[in-house]
Amino acid sequence: VLPPDSSTNFKETKITLTFDEYVEVQGIQENLLVSPTPKVIPDVSYKLNTILIKIKDTLEANTTYSLDFGNAIKDINEGNVAKNFTYIFSTGPAIDSLELSGKVFLAESGKMDTTLVVLLHRSGDDSAVVNERPRYIAKQTGTGNFTFRNLPAGTYYIYALKSESGSFNYRPPDQYFAFNNEPVVVSDSVKPVTLFAYKEKEERETKAPSGNNRGTAADKTLKLEPVLEN
Repeated sequence: VLPPDSSTNFKETKITLTFDEYVEVQGIQENLLVSPTPKVIPDVSYKLNTILIKIKDTLEANTTYSLDFGNAIKDINEGNVAKNFTYIFSTGPAIDSLELSGKVFLAESGKMDTTLVVLLHRSGDDSAVVNERPRYIAKQTGTGNFTFRNLPAGTYYIYALKSESGSFNYRPPDQYFAFNNEPVVVSDSVKPVTLFAYKEKEERETKAPSGNNRGTAADKTLKLEPVLEN
């Protein structure tokens, strides 16, 4: 891997990943999560046992970046997936290491919809979830759990929604949407967060009390050489 994984003072525009067998990359648009989210997604190509990543966006100073490939990388011979393979680097002198975890439930049934993605925004303005790119993105596991890794300390606003066509913004109120009533302060002692997703349209029709003192976004804005896993 060049530069090595977890490099600091990173100034490169290309990353080369070399595996111990031939690989292919599939569904990069659906799988690749870059945090913090860039304006321009990196270009990813592959040949034989090498994956080349070209960074198209301007990197922020003193920032830890992670590239999570999800299930996009697999070996050609047996089709084994390098599950959630992640490459990390920092443009500063250290790698951020804080985490925020939690779980998402559907409010009306208590069940889970693991297709919902979880978002962290820096802005407390409710219009941010409609108009701005989230700062960080996490997918749920099959049990509804999510984990943000390599976070810097700070205050975040957390949401969950369904992503379509690569968009991570709030859309009309006929889809599941969740948010935490209060901002989350990420530190060494931050506790897990539980989110309850509901459909805004259904909630209004049933007049169910939400206990929300912030209102909803709709209310306020729509009025290495890694070894592949066997």
